[in-house]
Amino acid sequence: MVILDRIPPYSAVNESVEIAKKYLPKKFHKFTNAVLRKAARLPFPVVKDGTSVEAASTACSHPEWLVERWRARWSMEDVVRLLRINLTPAPYCVWVNIHHTSLNSLRKQLRAEGIECRPAKLLGEEMLEILSTADITDHPLYKEGLITPQDPASRLVVKVLDPKPGEAILDACAAPGIKTAQIALAMENQGRVVACEISQQRYELLKENIARLGATIVEPYNDDVKELVKSLEDESFDKILVDAPCSDLGTIRRRPEIKWKRTPEDLEEFSNRQWEILKAVIPKLKIGGELVYSVCSFEEEESLRIVERVKKEGLELVSFKDLLPEELKEFEEGGYMFLLPNRSKTDGFFIMKARR
Repeated sequence: MVILDRIPPYSAVNESVEIAKKYLPKKFHKFTNAVLRKAARLPFPVVKDGTSVEAASTACSHPEWLVERWRARWSMEDVVRLLRINLTPAPYCVWVNIHHTSLNSLRKQLRAEGIECRPAKLLGEEMLEILSTADITDHPLYKEGLITPQDPASRLVVKVLDPKPGEAILDACAAPGIKTAQIALAMENQGRVVACEISQQRYELLKENIARLGATIVEPYNDDVKELVKSLEDESFDKILVDAPCSDLGTIRRRPEIKWKRTPEDLEEFSNRQWEILKAVIPKLKIGGELVYSVCSFEEEESLRIVERVKKEGLELVSFKDLLPEELKEFEEGGYMFLLPNRSKTDGFFIMKARR
């Protein structure tokens, strides 16, 4: 009634009660009706351009501190669009392992089994949007390594890294291993991929996924990358990926609880952790080698502040516009890119590329 404000309250109430009758025990039917009728009479704030941060926070169910910092960067109209899209489910997309199958044949197989799907709006040559209610991770095609759930923004990270056969690449924060495997497959399993993961549980997931997807050149390590690099030679990697631990505030559509768990102090903590990892791995990059840094967040502490620190280390930003789909080229800003759900229709991401 608040977000879908073009639907009359009485219709929203009636339809919701009918749904309750279908799925809930009888004792909840009258309860649902009473709560919604009461809610329909409440003076919910109307959200429009020029509205207050407090009203937008209440109406769109986001913490006020988060709305306030977004309002400092963008117009209220853009902020409201972001808040509203965060209240909608994210598209369920899967990456098709085109190194072992074709998108068209796999799509036909899924549709023959009653799973409706279509090429994703971004990277539609290798990603499908699943339209049916289905748990792809239970499907034999998943277990065979032919499909894997992934948002197009996440897939773009490896596109920007642009791995080539014969290179030596370090994946500093590798779990769950989807990007790690995509790096190895893009290299045609020729070269060296060192993948590090500090968590024992996530390390097991890393090993499982690289095996499932057919990545045979990956050397997985269960270690803190800041410690692992001490045993690696300086200037030994052509490329390094740091897909860093972050606030995850770009994934609110998938994890709505995250907006209530995070605090401004968390952003400072994540920024410092991200920089500690980058500072440790940069000496391992060859002169002329390339570093890609990514987070599923667009907060300034985890993006532009990191860019400034990387530049102070003597690295130069590298444009990657030519590696992007046409629809996203406008968002690339000479070496880094913000992806916002209300603009790119993907998860929120920040990607930076720099050369040593």
